Amino acid sequence: MTKTFALPLALAAALGVAACAEADTAADDTAESADAMGEDIEATTDEAMGEMEGAADDAMAEMDEMADDVEGASNDAMADDHMDDTMNEGEMMEEGQ
Repeated sequence: MTKTFALPLALAAALGVAACAEADTAADDTAESADAMGEDIEATTDEAMGEMEGAADDAMAEMDEMADDVEGASNDAMADDHMDDTMNEGEMMEEGQ
């Protein structure tokens, strides 16, 4: 009678230990997956930040170049206007005005 009672009890205990071992393995697997996901998110965030900073730097360089072009065009226009005024004054002098 003792064997009949002890055998199912031992089997239940063995199953309980196996279930705990599997639960620990599952918990470890979950923790490893969470760590891997965190590392992936961090790497993706770092890459995105780098790309955004690069794009902002490119945009600023393009704006600086455009500002230089506008300044050059403005200076050219002012020089042409000054040249026209000088020529008009010269023509007036020749005509005696």
